[in-house]
Amino acid sequence: MLPSAFERVYGRGSSAALGGSSTRTQMIFASPFPANTTVMGVGLRGAGATTDKAAFTADIEVHASSTTSAPGALSSTFANNIGTDEVAVLPRQMVNVLAMPANRSTAMFSPVPFQAPFVFGTNSATNINIDLWVYGRSTGASWSTDRCFASASGTAATVGQGCGAGTITSTSANGTYVGGSTLTVSLAGGTANGSAWLMPSTDMAELVPGFPLPFDLGLIGGATGCAVQVSPLMMIPTPTDGTGAATISLPVGPIGGLDTAWQWLYTVPPSGANPLGVEATATRKIFFGPEVCVPSAQYVWDLSNVNATTGTSTTDAVPIVQFTVQ
Repeated sequence: MLPSAFERVYGRGSSAALGGSSTRTQMIFASPFPANTTVMGVGLRGAGATTDKAAFTADIEVHASSTTSAPGALSSTFANNIGTDEVAVLPRQMVNVLAMPANRSTAMFSPVPFQAPFVFGTNSATNINIDLWVYGRSTGASWSTDRCFASASGTAATVGQGCGAGTITSTSANGTYVGGSTLTVSLAGGTANGSAWLMPSTDMAELVPGFPLPFDLGLIGGATGCAVQVSPLMMIPTPTDGTGAATISLPVGPIGGLDTAWQWLYTVPPSGANPLGVEATATRKIFFGPEVCVPSAQYVWDLSNVNATTGTSTTDAVPIVQFTVQ
């Protein structure tokens, strides 16, 4: 998976690639694997969201090439970034794009298998170019393609769906989600004068190795559909006040480039449907900046004309891609 920093936590959404209905997107990755590696397909991931995204079909075409064009110095002319060994790995056709539930593992990608395998690096070029044309999408398509997107400051977004009335928010003082700031993560809507636990994490893929997230609390006596969406590094206990609110403030050390996830569990009165008496909020995804994609990856795109010969050469961004190789 590239960029590898986003293997276990979401990036930010984009209308490039499968997120748009008439787009061309060139995705270039530097030194992704050894020469003569056979690439059998790619996968794209829907961005983290608070609502379920339905499956759809897309009319697409994919080419692959080994290129000397380098992230950080790509041409806005698409043809200039194509390597001499270009292969139409997927001739134009309709492809099924998977549904993306709000509560899901970051390991979930929608695969695009190649009809023609691509052998990387036979022309001695060290970077790979995946060239994707989207000619149209079926009615109801609402994807946003997950991506790395550069920013000097950090970002925060709520992803996934909680159960019950509890909600999660966050703020950052002395800098916008960067090292040296103070992070405050808050719960609202919990049970008055109850208990809550904040779970920080760097992993939204697996609860433990081999056990993919989300984890349904119904399996241990909670309400069906109440899901733990993170693999907690720890559980920080705190009481809720008379309004059911709880707040934890933490100093942020020099941790630029760290992608994290935060989720609250909180107690509720036990019931027949929830004998465990625990509910969960959605997840607050926080990237502590700066966020950087180059020199390992970059993309060029046109979001309105699939037949465009030139596009926008981003300075520091790329969709997150999962390669299938052998």
